[in-house]
Amino acid sequence: MTEEVELFTTRMRKATRKIHNISDALVNAKFALALRDEDVWGGGLFIFYHIFGFLEDAQERLKMADFDKLFFDKVLYRKKAFEEDLAHYLGENWHMIIKPIALENYIEHLEELERSNPRMLMAYAYHLYLGLLSGGQILAKKRRIFGEENAKPDTYKDKVTDFTGTDIAQLKKDYKKAMNEIAETMSEEEKTAFIEESNNVFVFNNLIVNCVGGQNKVLLNLLYQFSVVVAIVAGIVAAYKFYK
Repeated sequence: MTEEVELFTTRMRKATRKIHNISDALVNAKFALALRDEDVWGGGLFIFYHIFGFLEDAQERLKMADFDKLFFDKVLYRKKAFEEDLAHYLGENWHMIIKPIALENYIEHLEELERSNPRMLMAYAYHLYLGLLSGGQILAKKRRIFGEENAKPDTYKDKVTDFTGTDIAQLKKDYKKAMNEIAETMSEEEKTAFIEESNNVFVFNNLIVNCVGGQNKVLLNLLYQFSVVVAIVAGIVAAYKFYK
């Protein structure tokens, strides 16, 4: 009986599970309150725009067949969508915002990989685009449900998380299939290096997510709203007791 060979994407998922879980927890904690604040949401878009943008530009520069396989569908290109969202949330001069040190370090690392070992950039593309198709969609859905601005009829619709007309579940399957096909051309040494770099993806992501600010403002706003409700309830109770 032939032993079933483990898919490379499954192997990667197992090898990065611990740091991936930490990353998910950090993103959820960081952006839970940000769902109600456009400035914080815009800040998150700003840091990831530079990473997605770098990868898409690098794919164009490198003209590398395997890298091209991870951009098999034009719907995956998100750079322009990021730019539209950033102009909406942060204003037309968003590109003048100073990048935090952690983001600069991330970009420098990607630049070094492009010079010395460009195939490793595929680790970043794989995890980031798959993340946008997974956790990114969950965050977008939560924003539509819980965001204060989203209750308005003329609410702006985020572009970067919008995959209208696309079967996202199938797109994710096709993306994993493309990665597994690429892995078939790798040596065992290359696969090991790719998995190690995959762990770095989440480390760098965690560092830049920590740079996103504004949660204190959101929390204070929520506490203020809560205190107003408490004051109203207290007033009603006091009035009831007075006239009873």
